[in-house]
Amino acid sequence: MGTTARKTSRNRWGAVLLALALLSAACGNDDDSFSTAPDQPTAASTATQAPAPSADNDHTSVVIGLEQELTNFNTLTAADQLLAGRQILRTVWPTCVRVRPDFSFEPYFCESLPTIITEDPLVVEYRLRQDATWSDGTPVSSDDLVFFFENCNEAGDDCSSTAGFDSAELEVLDDKAVRLSWPAGQPYVEYIQLFSGPFPPAHLGRDWSEGFRTDPGVGAGPYVVDEYNPGSDLTLVANPAWFGDGPHIDEVTFRFISDVGNLPLALENGEVDVIYPQPQVDLVEQVGRIGGVETSITFGPTWEQITFNTTTVPLEVRRAIALALDRDLIVTALMRPFSESAQPLGNRIFMNGQAQYEDHTPAEFQLRDSAAARAVLEEAGWELDGDVYAKDGRRLSLRIRTTGGNNRREQFQELVQNQLAEAGIAITIDNLPGGEIFGPLLGANNDPPGPPGDFDLAIFAWVGGPLPAASASQVFGIESETNLGAYVDDRVDELLTEATFTLDLDRQAELLNQADALMWETLPNMPVYQLPFFLAWNNKIQNIQDNPTNESFTWNLEEWAIAN
Repeated sequence: MGTTARKTSRNRWGAVLLALALLSAACGNDDDSFSTAPDQPTAASTATQAPAPSADNDHTSVVIGLEQELTNFNTLTAADQLLAGRQILRTVWPTCVRVRPDFSFEPYFCESLPTIITEDPLVVEYRLRQDATWSDGTPVSSDDLVFFFENCNEAGDDCSSTAGFDSAELEVLDDKAVRLSWPAGQPYVEYIQLFSGPFPPAHLGRDWSEGFRTDPGVGAGPYVVDEYNPGSDLTLVANPAWFGDGPHIDEVTFRFISDVGNLPLALENGEVDVIYPQPQVDLVEQVGRIGGVETSITFGPTWEQITFNTTTVPLEVRRAIALALDRDLIVTALMRPFSESAQPLGNRIFMNGQAQYEDHTPAEFQLRDSAAARAVLEEAGWELDGDVYAKDGRRLSLRIRTTGGNNRREQFQELVQNQLAEAGIAITIDNLPGGEIFGPLLGANNDPPGPPGDFDLAIFAWVGGPLPAASASQVFGIESETNLGAYVDDRVDELLTEATFTLDLDRQAELLNQADALMWETLPNMPVYQLPFFLAWNNKIQNIQDNPTNESFTWNLEEWAIAN
């Protein structure tokens, strides 16, 4: 007899990872580590010297320079959904299905893609591989799926995404399979991505939020964590319990390098073998001069934008900012060095190059117009006080925050600061290093329409995927904890909700485009450009390929090998 767990709360949306950029300043000491004394890599990786495992039994290793550090091995909590964490954990913990670089889906820890049992009501079966086991010998089982579901199916759960789970009923079929069912007429269209964590082990009996903060416990993927020295490095070693082919490299170390300017030198000196920084012109040019290194630049569903705190930046000010910004100049300065075809992004849900993309930018926002921006403010009662507008005793002085130390984003901020000054809006730059900024942005109690985090404007990126409805709902949905600006528009929320229940993908795209067109009226944010990914690696590493989805560049780490 199957057991059943049922959703009891109204929907809360989500399913993208924050693209938390470059400079992780995560810190710690040996007391925070679950490992023995640190053995930090200081010399060139043996990856450039050792032959491939297929040639002999010599130990092989690769060192990856990572600008951010994970904050919790369970990256499924609301505050720990860092892309850097997923880059590490996707090789350690299970995920039912993975996304390939061409945006197609393939089964990974599941035997097949999720199987539709009935369409109305929608019932879907998820069956894990029989040979999938944790590194301590415990099978990866339905218990793990239930653990995931029970911590992500209600609005109060500490979970990065409740989308799909929060409207579903779960039934355990056997030790390896569960079914999810949704109410008639309310199918969850993105069912294929559920249980695609990576999700933590249930059998250790640990707390979902805090139990995996410094120690993953066990692994089930091609690698397991061997040693973690917070603030310094993390080392993976091959998992003998892994059911798949490989891995072909015995040891992979992630070195946390908090200064992006040091990455090219580390690559040139052989201190690291792979880097994956957000592209910046000088950095890309510097890496291009290093011998024995290959590079790639790819564009995916990741977009850079300015989020408004809607509780401190009223609509007329958001409109004035949209009028005063020269997005084309920003794109020319920051993106066209990587691609001559780069252009301002006119959609918050679909990206340039996708068939569903429609540019909804209103004509008034397509060309910069400082005079029109001033007129909007004055009509709303703002009056010039010197060079800056003021109203009801408040000067129009706003703080803009981003990941400090990221040269490209700091240039972005300076352009915004200069452009808005001409419209009588003062901008103060107030950054924190790397991932530290996202604690203040998330806030202690972000419950729209209540107060969000500690910012007025924030520059960061959202990483999407091939199915955008749940992602859009996470960013803009009224009840989403990662609606960082506490944006509220009932019309938009209704469209996003309907889109997540629409199995007809053409109709879904129509609903999502309608929602985006409405958001240009109420301006939760300003989309600016599609973000490229820059990957550079020692050319002796084979089978490395970027994946511009949230799977990222480690998506096939078990396939990497060292050339003879």
